[in-house]
Amino acid sequence: MQYFGEIETKYEEVFLTKSYMYFNKEDEEISPKELKSLIKSKDDRKKSIIGTVFIYNPVVTPVGFDSNKELLKQDFEEFGSLIELKCENYITAFKQAMSEHCSGKIVEVKNLFNLIEPHVDSSTLLSKFNEDLEKYNSSQNTEFDRDIMYIDAQNYIPNGKFVYFCWGDKINEKEFPNIFSYAKTIYENSVKSGKKIAFVYKKEKTADESIKYLQFSNPMQNHKNRNSITFALKRSFDTFPPIPAFYE
Repeated sequence: MQYFGEIETKYEEVFLTKSYMYFNKEDEEISPKELKSLIKSKDDRKKSIIGTVFIYNPVVTPVGFDSNKELLKQDFEEFGSLIELKCENYITAFKQAMSEHCSGKIVEVKNLFNLIEPHVDSSTLLSKFNEDLEKYNSSQNTEFDRDIMYIDAQNYIPNGKFVYFCWGDKINEKEFPNIFSYAKTIYENSVKSGKKIAFVYKKEKTADESIKYLQFSNPMQNHKNRNSITFALKRSFDTFPPIPAFYE
């Protein structure tokens, strides 16, 4: 599998505004230019993109750069261009789960927040996001650029046959109601679009509770249950389109 994306920067922050997993056929490797040709038009995207995965926020590094250093402190100049990214972190789990059913196809990866930041769940940042999302649908200026940082939740229509929610268990309606409303709109629009919806949930919480609280487990955000969640993720894709799967 290869991973591609577009990185943009503004106000000394770095964002992943587009990203795609390409599941190579046997002995195949493609270039960013070839990937771009597969998603050039609406018809191309309909033909090539088999589904969408939703995560919380990206932690990515371009191929050829150091994952342990800030990108802005490296000699990276391809902002706004489709480039190849390293297949690491959360991408590994999806690669293992999806390869059998997605050969020769693209899975789009979307983020609740496009900011590339390993500790995005700090209370300070979440408070900023929550305040921003209160302003998002008004004429007020948001702190983070709305087109670079956020999804147009009201008008979002996912690509492909399925939407796999894997943004973790961080969403807290009481503490951050605007984040919850934003995520709920994305979820509900995905359901309305008629796509197959899948996710991993804790067995004792039930699938219905996971939907109610918009908590869809991610192995990279729950280290205690990482192996169990990864295994459940694989079981989701024992059939295609995927189905919800629980872990214990």
